[in-house]
Amino acid sequence: MQFRIDEEKFKKDYGIDKDAIKHSTGKNIKLLPYTTKYEKKHKDQIEKFNHCIGEFCRLIYNKKLNSEEINLEDIDLFIKEVKVSSCDKTVLKSMIREIFFDENGNINTFHPKLLNYINMPKSDYNVTLAKFLYDVLLNDEEGKESKEKIKNCFDYKPDNVLELLILTNLPQLKDDKELSTSYKCVCSNVSRLFKDDLDFILNDPELFTDEFENLLKYYYFFYVSQFAIKISNFFDADRDTVEEVYFNLDWETVSKSRTSYTLGWKMLESNMKMLFTHVNILEMLNANDSIKNKYDYIDINEAINQCSEDDKAMLYQNIINIKNDYINAVKDVKWDKYIAVDKYKDDDIKQELYDLFKRIDYQFIKSSRKKPYESYRKWFEEYCKLNFLRRRGSLGYTLNMTKERLLFITKLCIKDKEKIKLKDLFEEYKRRGIYFDRDSQSKIVDLFEKLNIIEKKSDSGDAQYVRSIL
Repeated sequence: MQFRIDEEKFKKDYGIDKDAIKHSTGKNIKLLPYTTKYEKKHKDQIEKFNHCIGEFCRLIYNKKLNSEEINLEDIDLFIKEVKVSSCDKTVLKSMIREIFFDENGNINTFHPKLLNYINMPKSDYNVTLAKFLYDVLLNDEEGKESKEKIKNCFDYKPDNVLELLILTNLPQLKDDKELSTSYKCVCSNVSRLFKDDLDFILNDPELFTDEFENLLKYYYFFYVSQFAIKISNFFDADRDTVEEVYFNLDWETVSKSRTSYTLGWKMLESNMKMLFTHVNILEMLNANDSIKNKYDYIDINEAINQCSEDDKAMLYQNIINIKNDYINAVKDVKWDKYIAVDKYKDDDIKQELYDLFKRIDYQFIKSSRKKPYESYRKWFEEYCKLNFLRRRGSLGYTLNMTKERLLFITKLCIKDKEKIKLKDLFEEYKRRGIYFDRDSQSKIVDLFEKLNIIEKKSDSGDAQYVRSIL
């Protein structure tokens, strides 16, 4: 059989034979781009998601940006080949500044290629985030066609003479080597749908320029939220199932009795609490350099099911050894206070793995390691607070859907069709991990009626079709 843990490598990775155990992740399997070093100062980096966009595009383009050599604020850079009088040159520079630059002197992103020139500090967390999103959403065999479309979008020539002048005289980006995939994609259904929606906005370079950041922002939330819930289901998870996550509309009132409250942020937050424990146990279970495949819970479940009885007996002992080594190495926790939970009574291997998980989580909570344990998820929590959450008094935070984001997602759902049945539209929302309870659905219909995109109604008065909003 293939799946087994190299006990010596496990001991080395976690410092089992040393005085202090260490919980380091990302060496045997990369799942998320986070660290345990989150501080308040990092909020500024999380807020500047456009830095992630720039790096993501350069990964596709196989280019790198040396900000010290490139200064797009210098307008002379773009008109150095233009032969005009000094007086006309002054007028031309003024015109270019007024049309293509903002009040701070930064060039506007009027063309897809300019996304590659979004600058980023070298130590920015968004470098890591961009690589993560690139790997889990696009960097596979299925993504090759989409990447070629994006490159073509970067290279398309506009009809506007001034725009062409700017683009033609952009400094050349340095070539960079194509990076192999580092992060394992757990939610393949999210990855497939991302490519589908990406291909749609690529049909119009202007739409891609305007909406690519909105697309990647949402799919970052979509992937990690699905990951958090799916991984909490352990061996019962289904890679192709969309987990239910309920949103509230920005313009509606919310109560504790609403499904959108209990199965929204409140539910998602509880699934996120043990993220660091999940990535640690999977790091342990992938401690084997001789095995090329990287295993998540779904893969491990399949491997167990394919085992012979002899292989199962060997794997069971393998896991018992790992667990005992770990327990003995963690000396600052009172293990006699730990209470075991029977989850997989009919499967000894899965039960031992689950017990190892619970023990790892227990020692984080009951030791000085609780702070890094909580810090790990802060990167995503803060991102959600900045983009997808709204504080609603005593209810705390709820997942929030603004009108602008709803209409953008609706555009992705309808694509180039003239209209879509309302019930089919809500199914398309669900495919993208967006669930609405009955109250929210009613409010959405009211909004569509105000926007005059409900085409016709049935005799009962229920809206039947939603027109394209392109």
